[in-house]
Amino acid sequence: MTPDRFAALRKRIAAIPRIPLALRPTPMVEAKRLARQLGGPRIFVKRDDLTGIALGGNKLRNLEFRLAHAVAQGADTIIVGLDLQSNSARQTTGAANSLGLRTVLVLEGAPPAALQGNLLLDHLLGADVRLARDAAEQRAMLDAAADEVRAAGGRPYMMSDDPMFEMGSALAYLDATLEMLEQLAPQGVAPRAFYLSSGGKGQAGMALARAALGADFAVRGVTASRRHDVPTRTAAIANRTAEKLGLDARVSPDDVINTDAFVGLDYGIPTEAGNEALLLFARHEGVLLDPVYTGKAAACLIADIRAGLFGAEDAVVFVHTGGMPAIFTWSEALLAAARGQ
Repeated sequence: MTPDRFAALRKRIAAIPRIPLALRPTPMVEAKRLARQLGGPRIFVKRDDLTGIALGGNKLRNLEFRLAHAVAQGADTIIVGLDLQSNSARQTTGAANSLGLRTVLVLEGAPPAALQGNLLLDHLLGADVRLARDAAEQRAMLDAAADEVRAAGGRPYMMSDDPMFEMGSALAYLDATLEMLEQLAPQGVAPRAFYLSSGGKGQAGMALARAALGADFAVRGVTASRRHDVPTRTAAIANRTAEKLGLDARVSPDDVINTDAFVGLDYGIPTEAGNEALLLFARHEGVLLDPVYTGKAAACLIADIRAGLFGAEDAVVFVHTGGMPAIFTWSEALLAAARGQ
């Protein structure tokens, strides 16, 4: 992993249209007390929950590419279909606000008894929030929203349909991987593995970085749902991104490590292991995770450490992708977990 390879990758990334949105570089901090508690390797936490706009999170890195594409097309309204408590919805609305763009969110899910978590923030940020009962209704509502904008003389950008929706994530985390390695190198740290919550998009960038650099670190993704065949999806996104950048490197599904063992009952439902991980990070490092994404990814990291996958001389990196508004959505369950310890 020579400086020349880093510079060459950065040059290719810089050729892709991008709008600065995130506070970068985000901190890389060593979790010494947590490592002592677990009796395992050195643990570093990449604080991508601290990217800035609308409480931050990993999506702001992705949106630098996604919204650059929208602005280049002359859009004045961003339309996107996501889940009811989507972190992406919150960050998209906040980022669009910073660019003077309107946002229409078509969110799949039943109307809640009370506005809380990300959904509350979507309203505070001023998004036009519309709820769909299922994927079919969501699709129809997305198309209807675009028609409304055009009929009123506006210029909609259907983010859900654009290839940059997936590729933006891969580009962002290809770049973020370079950032992380550069932060660790002055400390003489060569990580054995990176852990992150991923359904395939962000992990695609990290897998591509590994291939392009010829690196030997592992990228261990932890999916929050069983919606996708993540290894196949990750490889496909990584390879489309490589083609976009003119890179020869390719990623095979066999190269992708991603587990659904920590999903639990279903997407969006906290687990005992995830809640334990959340409390361990909070009480030993003062770092807050969420019970839907980062808590479950941290549970995988903790399980691997307890299983003896790493020695005391090793170093691992936990990529904190944000998502803390979900804490308030699941306040009663988390409080019960906290009282049980």
